[in-house]
Amino acid sequence: MRYYSCDSHIVEAAIVFEGFEEQFGSRAPRIDHVDGKGDFLVLPKAGRIPVGRLGIAGHRLDDPDTEGLIARGYEGLNPGVLDPHARLDEQAVDGIVGEVMYPSLNMFSFAGIDTDVANAVFARHNDYIVDYCSPSPERLVGIGCLPVPDVAACVAELERAVAKGVRGFMIPAHVDPERPYNHPDYDPLWAALQAARTPVTMHVFTGTDWLTGLAPHWGPPGTTIKGYTLAHTSVANTLIDLICGGVFERFPALRVVIAEFETGWVSHFLRRLDHAIYRTPTFAVDYLTAKPSDYFHRNVTITFEDDADGIATRHSIGVANLAWGNDYPHHDSIWPNSMTVLDKVMDGVPADELERICFGNAVALYGIDVSKLPV
Repeated sequence: MRYYSCDSHIVEAAIVFEGFEEQFGSRAPRIDHVDGKGDFLVLPKAGRIPVGRLGIAGHRLDDPDTEGLIARGYEGLNPGVLDPHARLDEQAVDGIVGEVMYPSLNMFSFAGIDTDVANAVFARHNDYIVDYCSPSPERLVGIGCLPVPDVAACVAELERAVAKGVRGFMIPAHVDPERPYNHPDYDPLWAALQAARTPVTMHVFTGTDWLTGLAPHWGPPGTTIKGYTLAHTSVANTLIDLICGGVFERFPALRVVIAEFETGWVSHFLRRLDHAIYRTPTFAVDYLTAKPSDYFHRNVTITFEDDADGIATRHSIGVANLAWGNDYPHHDSIWPNSMTVLDKVMDGVPADELERICFGNAVALYGIDVSKLPV
C-alpha cells in the first residue's frame, strides 16, 4: 500500500513576487520583511499575508512557540518547502510517496491584486512550480494558477504553462455572481481544460473577493468562526452553477477538484440537490441528461485530510470521487502523523477502497507514472 497526497502545498519563494513594482507600481504585490515579525506578502486589495503562518505543519496554534516560528518567516520553514530535494525526505517522514502541490500565497492573489497583475504573477508562479518539480516530476506534481476572470488570458496561460509541464491549475472557488462559472463567457476556458485533459482545482480560501462569496456578517473563511465553519457553502454554490448550469453537460470530460473543504457535507448536499432539481427546477438549464449527483460522480474529485464523516458516507459520495491529502506544510496539516491519523479515519475500510482513496484516484487524475514512485 502506497499513499499519495492529493492536497499539499508549496510556499512560493520571494522570487515569485519580485520586480513587479516597476511594471505595476502600487498595484503590485511584494514581499515585506519586518524585523521580529517575519516576512509578509503584501497584496494591495487584501492586506498582509504572513509567510511563516503557511509553513507550521506539526505545530499547534495555541503553542506560544509557534508564534516565534511564524515570526521567522521564510527562515522558519522546513527545508523541503523551498528545496524540492529535501521535500522528498519530508514525504518519507510522513509515509507518502508523492504530492499534488497547490499554491499557498497565491491562493490570496485571486482577490488581492488586479487581474492584469495576477496574469503576470501567475505566469511567474507557473514557471516556478515547473522548476520546483523538475527533480522528481512524478512525486512532485505542481499546480499552476490561472487569472480568472480574464478568460482569454486564462486560455493563453493554460496553453503556455501546459507546454512547459504544468499538470493542473487552480482557479477561485467563487466568482462574481453576476457572471458565474456557468456563464457562456467561461466556455472557452472549460473547452481548453477539457482539450488539455488538465484537472482544475477550486481550493478553500479562494475567491475573487475576500469573503469568497460568504455573507459579510459571517466574515472571511480564514479569520472568523462562521466563515471557516461555513466555508463549504461557497464551493457548494459553485458546484450548483457547474452542474445545473450545464457546464458538465457541455464539457463531459472536464475534471474539477474541490480541495480542502472536507467531505462530510457532500452526501447530504447531493441528495438534496437531486431533489431540488425536481422540486424547484427554475435555475437549471433544460438540456440536462442526468441527475445532479450523476454529474458530480462523473466530473468531480473532492479531497479530505481527516474527515471520518466523509468516509462513513463514502459510497454515496463515491469512492472514485474521494482523494486524501495531508495539506503539508499548512497548520491544518496532519503531517508528520498521517499514517496514525489514517489508521483511525480509515478503520474498517476495505483494502481496495483504501487504495483508491489514498493513492489510485490521485494517480489516475494526474496520469502519474507509478513505476517512478518508491515501492
